[in-house]
Amino acid sequence: MEDNGVLTPEAEQEAQLPLYPGMMVEVMNRVNNLIFVGKIEQYEAGAIVIRESSGQDVPPVLYNNEIKMRFYMGPRTMVLYGQICGSSREIWKVDRLHKAFDMEKRAFFRQRVSLDTQAVCIRQGGGGKPSSGAQKCQILDVSAGGLLLQSRGEFFLGDRLSVAAVVIVPEEKPFAFTCLVQRITKEDWGQFLYGCQLDAQPEKEQDRLLRAIFIAQRKDIQMQKEKGLQ
Repeated sequence: MEDNGVLTPEAEQEAQLPLYPGMMVEVMNRVNNLIFVGKIEQYEAGAIVIRESSGQDVPPVLYNNEIKMRFYMGPRTMVLYGQICGSSREIWKVDRLHKAFDMEKRAFFRQRVSLDTQAVCIRQGGGGKPSSGAQKCQILDVSAGGLLLQSRGEFFLGDRLSVAAVVIVPEEKPFAFTCLVQRITKEDWGQFLYGCQLDAQPEKEQDRLLRAIFIAQRKDIQMQKEKGLQ
């Protein structure tokens, strides 16, 4: 690695960056604003070519602009910084790759949503007796690793919840989750916020969930563009 932290092709090979065609990537600016969700089309000679994941045109860009990229690696993500060295209407080419850190603490990008559903405690965690029966709740954000729930029903740390019939986007069939309550915040108006970790899912189901999250992201980006916010 050079003194400026840039990975040369030789150092890159030593580091064995696990990048490959088809890998999903979130492309952001330096202040973490999402620009688009893409896929790696090519990776060689210390540079990657990224295409928008749904086949849409990528935004125009100035060469040598530095961007941040979050690559999905199963249950974790890897973050790299790089600079634009080529572009067209369909792709960005990025080189001068370097790491600010190896792995981000959070496992997945969290997509804000507003989804009405119900949660049922299927196993108590020992912190207290939770509300019985199905409790109305709202999912405020979702990731491939967890949910943020809002509800008047009371649950406790360590409770395991069943959350069914969750429609994230109409393009995907409803999801059914089981999750562990790991964080609780009581709001002033009598509601509770529950940060929940999803139980492990089959690979196909996790891929389907990621696909639904990416569709929701694209819709948000398109809406922001139509409103002139990007």
